[in-house]
Amino acid sequence: MKKTIFLLLFAVATHLAMAQRTVYHHQPEKLFNQGKEMFLEGNYTGAQDLLSQYVAESNDRFLTEEARYMMAVSSFHKGVKNSGDVMKAFLDEYPESIHHHQVKFLIGSYHFDEKDWKLAKFWFDQADLDYLKPSDQEDFSFRNAYTNLQLGNKDEAYRLFGLLSQNSRKYRDAGDFYTGYIDYTNGNYDAALRRFEGLRNHPEFGEQVAFYSAQSTFFNNRLDEAIRLAESFLNTYPRSEHATEMYRVLGNSHYRQGRATSAIPYYENYFSKTNNPLRGDAYFLGLSYVEAGKLNEAVQMFQRAAGERDALNQNAQLQIGQTYLKLNQKQQAQMAFEAASRDNFDPQVRETAMFNYALLAHETNFSVFSESITLFENFLKEFPNSQYTDQVNDILAETFLTTKDYNAALAAINRISRPGRRILEAKQMVLFQLGAQEFINGNMNAAIQHFGNSISVGNYDAKARNNAYYWRGEAYYRMANYANAATDFQAFTQNATVADENYAMGWYNLGYTRFKQNQYSSAVTDFQRYISAETNKNKAEYADAHNRIGDSYYYNRNFAEAERFYNSAATINPSAADYAAYQRAFVMGLQRNYQGKVNALDDLMRRYPNSQYFDDALYEKSRALVMMNRDSEAINVLQQLVSNYPNSGLSSQAGVQLGQLYYNAGNFQQSIAAYKNVISKFPGSDDAKTALVSLETVYSELNDIQSYVNYANSLPGGMRITVSRQDSLTYLAAESVYMRGSKAEAETAMQRYLQSYPNGAYNTDANYYLGVLADGKGNKQQAAAHFRRVVDANSAKYLDDALIYVSAIEYNNGNLNQALADYSRLANSARNQSNQQVGQLGVVRTQYRLNSFHEASRAATTLLANTNLSPEVTAEARYLRGKSLQQVNETDKAMEDFQSLAQDTRSVYGAEAQFILADTYYRWKSYDRAESQVKSFMQKGTPHQYWLARALIVLSDTYKAKGDDFQARQYIESLKNNYKGTETDIQQMINERLN
Repeated sequence: MKKTIFLLLFAVATHLAMAQRTVYHHQPEKLFNQGKEMFLEGNYTGAQDLLSQYVAESNDRFLTEEARYMMAVSSFHKGVKNSGDVMKAFLDEYPESIHHHQVKFLIGSYHFDEKDWKLAKFWFDQADLDYLKPSDQEDFSFRNAYTNLQLGNKDEAYRLFGLLSQNSRKYRDAGDFYTGYIDYTNGNYDAALRRFEGLRNHPEFGEQVAFYSAQSTFFNNRLDEAIRLAESFLNTYPRSEHATEMYRVLGNSHYRQGRATSAIPYYENYFSKTNNPLRGDAYFLGLSYVEAGKLNEAVQMFQRAAGERDALNQNAQLQIGQTYLKLNQKQQAQMAFEAASRDNFDPQVRETAMFNYALLAHETNFSVFSESITLFENFLKEFPNSQYTDQVNDILAETFLTTKDYNAALAAINRISRPGRRILEAKQMVLFQLGAQEFINGNMNAAIQHFGNSISVGNYDAKARNNAYYWRGEAYYRMANYANAATDFQAFTQNATVADENYAMGWYNLGYTRFKQNQYSSAVTDFQRYISAETNKNKAEYADAHNRIGDSYYYNRNFAEAERFYNSAATINPSAADYAAYQRAFVMGLQRNYQGKVNALDDLMRRYPNSQYFDDALYEKSRALVMMNRDSEAINVLQQLVSNYPNSGLSSQAGVQLGQLYYNAGNFQQSIAAYKNVISKFPGSDDAKTALVSLETVYSELNDIQSYVNYANSLPGGMRITVSRQDSLTYLAAESVYMRGSKAEAETAMQRYLQSYPNGAYNTDANYYLGVLADGKGNKQQAAAHFRRVVDANSAKYLDDALIYVSAIEYNNGNLNQALADYSRLANSARNQSNQQVGQLGVVRTQYRLNSFHEASRAATTLLANTNLSPEVTAEARYLRGKSLQQVNETDKAMEDFQSLAQDTRSVYGAEAQFILADTYYRWKSYDRAESQVKSFMQKGTPHQYWLARALIVLSDTYKAKGDDFQARQYIESLKNNYKGTETDIQQMINERLN
């Protein structure tokens, strides 16, 4: 083949020789010749001009091809932007040109200069080295080798550079350098150093050789030599682009040789000069800072070392945790240990991290989602032979008591097949705490169950067992099961010591259970035991106990002792002495000291104008005046009661009494008016029936029975003038069946009565009992219908109970306006303070649900003015007031309520209040207060995990706002890994922040 090509070249050369005899004498051959001379001399611009003219004028096909070749090559040498396209166009026109290898080489070189390595290689592969000029062959070999290197074809590049190193004078040093460089990149550091040895002072490669020599020595772990070479490099080339890397080599080498202090300045230089430091060197600098005592700086470096989930990240998180421990920042340390324990790249690191994470969760009470229990359990499963095993077993029992998620603790205890004494002690306390939690939330049945289970464990934790008796007694008492309550309080007082915090209250509560069961002598004994045991004489219960002793003596007809204890109660607590004063006056009446009674009642009304016993005082004063035959004065007092307290439970009785006094005085018209007022305002009540009967007497005195008959027949429901004997007997028979407990039979009898006497005298009574029976069967709507009839009848006897029932039904059914009306009526007309508070709380709840926030806030304030509210009602009232105040932008006032609620995170109101406080501080940009609030919440703990999760999200956002992205992400990742709730809003918040 080469012989054929040679003959072709010879023929072309002969043709050109013949043509040369005339080119200097004839146009356009002269243009060709001159252009070629310029081309050979490197005057590519001139050559292009002349050859362009030649091509335009010549018809010689062979010379035109040659001219176009030289023009295309000239465009490359001139650096024309599209010279690659020009040469490709030449090849398209003359694909069989004798210069096609040369042109392909130059096209490859064009792309080489453009750093388009793939196209460069394509064209270099098209050219054949053997058909290039010797001078071009070296360039071709170098460029082809370099192109392969850039494309990652290191083996081919290494071969080609090796040939240049052996055979090329022009590229021998380059061949040595690049083969050394490839040895370096392949980790063949000794081979690289041998290649670099002869190039140390090379004018072109000296700096690179010095750099890669230092690097190769460093990677070969010849650290002393690496330090020497790196320092020499920095002295020789201080402004080199490789200077930053040399600082890294020096810092790394000094650290690895145990000279952490020496490493720090080099590393600091390195980190100041790069935007993308290596994570491993951040880790080493962090360790160096720890050794130098610069702990805050160490944390920052370890955080830079942490990143993608790998072994380095796991080690960095472990170091962050250990460094935070040295800074006494235990919560941050726990977060870092948790992060390190998530992975298992290094089992030893995982073991250490998991142990420290669980330990800190236990020690700091920062186990916000009971993860400490799970962690210790998982630790023992994964590392049963760990050096920490004994310590974990000892801690685990204690951990059951420090976590606030007692359900998780109980489940964990129950998973232990053979629990020891310490675990059983913990179980007894956990069961007690579960009971206390349910008690706080108002779930008395569940509380009783847990307290009972705690007692049943045995006597492993005597204090927990005895407290379970106490609080189970409280739960029974609130459910009006006084017999069981008495049994539990008696058990408590028998086992408690004087040092027990509830010792005195045990006697007080036992006294109340006796009192409620009418066991007055026993109640006196128990209340007196309380008085002896109570050290705080200013407690409200202390004065109250004296009142109850007075009541007990009163019921036992020992009026002298009753009066003595009422006097003591009033002296002990003058601000709340109205009850004692009232009772003392009442006792005076029983002792027939009527003037003393009047004086005492006048004193009560003067000293306590807002007393809840004011209407009682007026009524009893009228009775005393009557007993002293001072009827006119009694009339004035009764008029005051009826006018000022129309909704009082005594108003109807006062009206009847007023009618009687007017009658006695011969003032028949005013007597009639008084009786009719009772009948119209209290229809269906016993007092209304009495008034109607008494009215007949007045009309008889006036000899006007017809007027009486006309009036009676005009009354709503057709009230009978007298109750028929059949009516009365039918009802009393039905009531007797009810009292015997025969519910089904009683229901039938009551319904039969209402059918027989739809407007009967006992209509209200029958509807009330039918309502109770329907409720007992779970038929809420039927019960509500019966109780509504009781409410409409306005019978004082049953009104409170009926209003309590129907208001709750209307509220639960969403009939809020009707519920509000019922609750308001109850709040205004209740016959005792307990029922009044039920109405007041209902008003608050309903106004809040109606979005009447100003009214809800005012109603809550009225409710909270009561001095004897239960803790649960107080908490709910404060919560609703705080939420209402928030809605009307009175945030400062709302915060006072939330701060009060936040003290007890066992209740859902307290838990949400903690979140609201933190979230508000965050929105106010008071980031330190927000952070402090959440951490306080975490320390307290709560069974209401949702609000704790929300608070942790606020904490993450707070760190983000403060620029601490690392901590922000750590808290969110911890929440994602440990929160057991499934609420979609929590998951969405987590994902938004992680993504």
